[in-house]
Amino acid sequence: MPEKPITFEEWRQTIRDNFPDLLFSAEVSMSILPQILIKDITNPFALVLVDVPSSGKTIEINFFDGIPELTYPTDKFSAASFVSNASNIAKEKLPEIDLLPRLQYRMFLIRDLAPLLAKDENSLTESLGTLTRVLDGEGLNTDTGVHGQRAYNGEYLFMILAGSTPIQPRVWKIMGNLGSRLFFLTVNSRDKDEAELAKQVVDEAYKQKEKVCRDATRNFFYGLWNQYPQGIEWNKAGDSKDVLTVVARCAKLLARLRGVVNVWEDSFANEYKYSTPTIEKPDRINQLFFNLIRGHALISGRTQIAMEDVRGIIELCIDGAPTARAKLFRKLIEHGGIMKSAGVKEGLNCSLPTAHKEMKTLEILGVCAQEDLGSGEGFKITLAEDLAWFLSEECNAIRGRTVVAPQAAEEAIKEF
Repeated sequence: MPEKPITFEEWRQTIRDNFPDLLFSAEVSMSILPQILIKDITNPFALVLVDVPSSGKTIEINFFDGIPELTYPTDKFSAASFVSNASNIAKEKLPEIDLLPRLQYRMFLIRDLAPLLAKDENSLTESLGTLTRVLDGEGLNTDTGVHGQRAYNGEYLFMILAGSTPIQPRVWKIMGNLGSRLFFLTVNSRDKDEAELAKQVVDEAYKQKEKVCRDATRNFFYGLWNQYPQGIEWNKAGDSKDVLTVVARCAKLLARLRGVVNVWEDSFANEYKYSTPTIEKPDRINQLFFNLIRGHALISGRTQIAMEDVRGIIELCIDGAPTARAKLFRKLIEHGGIMKSAGVKEGLNCSLPTAHKEMKTLEILGVCAQEDLGSGEGFKITLAEDLAWFLSEECNAIRGRTVVAPQAAEEAIKEF
């Protein structure tokens, strides 16, 4: 039972009062755990909070610590921990140290995923392969020369909330080839001025603020589990078709944005070469996004989805792409769906050849069309017609952004 019952709005106000910069990402994170209450959900959801060091990722993850019935925190783990095959432990003792059964119906809190992502290519491929498999929610079978086969089969549903520094390009490539199960959200913590930094080091209440948020989060989840002790039979037929359409649009965009395109430089021709893209089908992403917005609806006090639940997945479908690609897509949206080479170069703060490489990549992935302007003026990219909703008033209103009309962008780009 909660020590003090708390509503979702009271929880939001608690976070806003103590860590206002973390409110949005914390609300997305809050939407993960309640998926366990929805009976038809069998797919684990894994979210990685991404930002530079000391940006608040660990603080946010700590909000969810101290709920032993519902979360499982760690400061260090390896993919081999899910189903152990340690040679120095008897086989009959191994179930006592296996991680996977301890995670069942909990949210796995990984304060720093960066060490796992920093492994050499072979080790990283093996680790991400194991992680990909357990995130199917069906258990894991392993075979070794020490203990033979060890297996957990059935429903092993769990969630992940992790933190990491910005993801390196080689990691994106490996995840893309394996079929990534991870979603990424940039925390975007603001830079503090000198006065704020000076105050922070003498503020004895800083850890107390974190404790207040942890207590509020624990009490909210205890209240939610007491409200639905038998779980929820979700009425999918009653969900808004308009909202489901937005979910599908986000799934299609992310599938394209995180597609794998191998790029290499042809030094003889002095140009980049591109492979045929590998773009996953959006079905799995679509299901996981639907599950996440149901989690958000549940914490908001509803058992049907609404348009207010989709802001998180719009940001996830952009942040889920390799860093430069995601940044360029955001710039493209900000400029009304139209950009020229010079604008891309400035927006990405890169060389002109790199700008052209990223523009061409978006064209190959079907995110935009590209036009050669000739006369040494470079290229122009225009957002694909079937992604035009991301320029709409509805999308910008959900995201809290200002709309830039494509016509206005075209006029501005001519003057640029």
